[in-house]
Amino acid sequence: MKNVVRKNIILLMILLMIILIFCFILLTKPKINIKYNNKNIDNEITINVFDTFEYPTVEGKYLRKNISNKITYNKSVNTSKVGKYEINYKLRIFIYNIEKKIIVNVVDKVNPVIELVGNSEVNACSANSYEEEGYTASDNYDGDITDKVTIENNVNERIYKVKDSSNNETIIKRIINISDETPPVIKLKGKQDVYVKQNDKYTDPGYEITDNCDTEITNVKVDSNVNTSKIGVYTVTYTAVDSSNNESSIKRNVYVYNSLTGQNINGEEKGVIFLTFDDGPSSYTSKILDTLKKYNIKATFFVTSNGSDSLIKRESEEGHTVAIHTSSHNYGKVYASVDSYFKDLEKVENRVYKLTNEKPTIVRFPGGSSNTVSKFNKGIMTILTNEVLQRGYHYFDWTLSVEDAGSCTKKKTSEERRNCVYKNFTKGISKSKMNVVLLHDIKSYTADALDDMIKYALSKGFKFDRITMDTTQVHHKLNN
Repeated sequence: MKNVVRKNIILLMILLMIILIFCFILLTKPKINIKYNNKNIDNEITINVFDTFEYPTVEGKYLRKNISNKITYNKSVNTSKVGKYEINYKLRIFIYNIEKKIIVNVVDKVNPVIELVGNSEVNACSANSYEEEGYTASDNYDGDITDKVTIENNVNERIYKVKDSSNNETIIKRIINISDETPPVIKLKGKQDVYVKQNDKYTDPGYEITDNCDTEITNVKVDSNVNTSKIGVYTVTYTAVDSSNNESSIKRNVYVYNSLTGQNINGEEKGVIFLTFDDGPSSYTSKILDTLKKYNIKATFFVTSNGSDSLIKRESEEGHTVAIHTSSHNYGKVYASVDSYFKDLEKVENRVYKLTNEKPTIVRFPGGSSNTVSKFNKGIMTILTNEVLQRGYHYFDWTLSVEDAGSCTKKKTSEERRNCVYKNFTKGISKSKMNVVLLHDIKSYTADALDDMIKYALSKGFKFDRITMDTTQVHHKLNN
């Protein structure tokens, strides 16, 4: 009996010892303590993408001893890429094998940026009619996300939205001030210069009007002073006003001409060549007159106050038209005013009358009626072209320039300049039109090229004539 009791006591003591050992193991288990920014972390850390990340501090204790050096962990966090990263901490000591996991959540919380091209506040007929000037969208993480921008139109604003890959959204607006400050555009049907035979009926070719906002313009006024019973230059003015009271106007010139003389109409003398020489006479005029006499061709000389009186007499005596160009050829002086122009013209006119006993009535403006050198005096050419006609003159521009005072002057040698003039002449004359050819009898290479020019034209069946008051006038489009 005693042996049994003793045996039971021993077993009980062994069991008690096992229990004490187990409790000891439980109570003295090593611990891992993780801190981030001085705060204890149990499971997750959140940081912004691209931020600097410093791994948490780790402390290990066992039986009041620091065993931090026994703890290992992986460094797998990539702060340049959004995502969740796992850090595994491990501690192996004695009979213990302890693990702890921390999740590092790298996130993007920065909104993208939208930048507008142009102003953020604009004027337009409506949000829908506004012509988009452009925009860009960028994100700190995704980069260029312009293609992800969506646009919505409200009554007076355009809304731009964009989301990045982290669902951060930016919304901006462009304010559309509903207004119309652009006048209508009037386009004339037919030509801007219309020619009507005296006493014929004038029928207006009409017009077309477009507007940036209005689909139809009904407020249109046409003012006309055309009187086909009287020779002259008339104006038809078209004025259009849109619904926002923006106004625009345009003018058409109507030339009423004499049916016998062809006054003020581009010519019907098709295939005829009218050789015209400007700025003389000069030392080269004699050779030109000799060449014309050789082929019995009459030409027109627009003379100045320069050169020999005898040459002007010869031009007249040999049947050429002595027309008037300018006394001084000083643009600033000639186009200073109407009076200045006619005083200059009168000087050369008196010279011609004195030498030929005939009053010259054929005129060519310095630089032509289409010149732009007169723009220092706004509108002077519009006034002068009308005034010379009213005073009984006819004025002539040209249909072909041989460029003997233009591009041909840039050639290096006299022979090259002569060939340039010749080529421009042969390429430019046409059987289908009236050929008023601009030349200058102050150029040696023009005098040299004239013989070949005439022979070429005669071989092609062209006829030559001089300009008279019965010749159809050739007028350029006015630029001032």
